[in-house]
Amino acid sequence: MTVYSHSRLSCYEQCPQKFKLQYINKVETEVEESVEAFLGSRVHEVLEKLYRDRDHQKMNSLEELLGFLRDEWKDNWSDAIVVVNNEYTPENYLRMAEKYLADYYKRYHPFDQGRTVALEERILINLDEPGEYKLQGYIDRLTEMKDGYYEIHDYKTNSRLPLPEYLRTDRQLALYMIGVQNQYPDVKDVRLIWHFLKFDKEINSTRTKKEL
Repeated sequence: MTVYSHSRLSCYEQCPQKFKLQYINKVETEVEESVEAFLGSRVHEVLEKLYRDRDHQKMNSLEELLGFLRDEWKDNWSDAIVVVNNEYTPENYLRMAEKYLADYYKRYHPFDQGRTVALEERILINLDEPGEYKLQGYIDRLTEMKDGYYEIHDYKTNSRLPLPEYLRTDRQLALYMIGVQNQYPDVKDVRLIWHFLKFDKEINSTRTKKEL
């Protein structure tokens, strides 16, 4: 079985030779993790904990979540993580992560906007009838607002807001939308929601059947 993903498709579009070396020849290379990617991973972990605990009837305070962030930051940090801009220290990036989470917490508390259906949900789409070729992705958070009306939430820690045209043509969440429609037979409508955490901004979109 061959499994593709949005990131693999993007890699091929960027450079077919890079795709060949990485995914076909499987040439091992030393991959450096940037501090921005590290920050994004830690923020995603905290938001997953927030909604998973709430699903178990535990409401974390903001201080508890920030404490969890600091612990995860400390436990996962290594000198191999690259900070390109030497004007800033790892502590500066930790403070940024704290600000993103504090803004999100204040905006959405008590987090009762819909029912959480899944967190870090793996979505699989068959690309051929026998299912030999598939496309996979992971949804940050899937919620159901009312029977059959779903929302796909994606957390972004980008340093810039994307252009509207990018959001209209973004492939990643559109693929997730196909996966949700396939996996949940009661689907009537699906909204795509990006949370740009640096800007405390929520942007919504959807796709027509033709666009999908």
